[in-house]
Amino acid sequence: MSAPAGWYPDPSDPTRQRWWDGARWAAPAAPVAPAPQVAASGAAPVAVDTNTVWVWLAIVMSVLPIGVLFLIDWDGYLVALSQVTSGFNPTADLLQWEAHVFAVSALSWIAMAAFILFSWLDWRELRRRGVAAPFHWAWSFFALVNGGLAVYMIGRAVVLKRRTVSGGWPPLWVWIGTTALGFVITIVWMIGFLSKLFTVVGGMAA
Repeated sequence: MSAPAGWYPDPSDPTRQRWWDGARWAAPAAPVAPAPQVAASGAAPVAVDTNTVWVWLAIVMSVLPIGVLFLIDWDGYLVALSQVTSGFNPTADLLQWEAHVFAVSALSWIAMAAFILFSWLDWRELRRRGVAAPFHWAWSFFALVNGGLAVYMIGRAVVLKRRTVSGGWPPLWVWIGTTALGFVITIVWMIGFLSKLFTVVGGMAA
């Protein structure tokens, strides 16, 4: 071996190092210390529990607007609409229905505000537990944009994967599952409602 003096992998055992003096191997050998896994931020991943109570509450708030859909009196709307065929003026009933819809829709905005609040509390708790620079909670404001809820949930999981030993995938998978289930339920409900609506409209046209 022609190399300058220094520590090199032991030819007889690559898991150890041996001193090469430039001409021959020294007798004693030292174990090779495994290189620590380094996170993207430059710090070693920390072993902490990333499943805070706040992220689970944020998930609940994120799917709550889907349930708000079922609090609206859709049958009342169909009844008011069908009164047109009977010669009645349903204006008052429709205005009352619209006021009810506005009040119920406000719950969706409250849920989104709660999602942002819980995201901030989740971010703060992760920092308290020792996570270096977790995904910033301000991204949760995208919840106010259609489809923007995914920004915080996905970003949170990706960053925690890099900076913690356990990662942050379970909340993301639960969020994806509950959101997908909510969309399926909503689509099934919409098909049933449209069927009723077409029946009422058909009666009006007859």
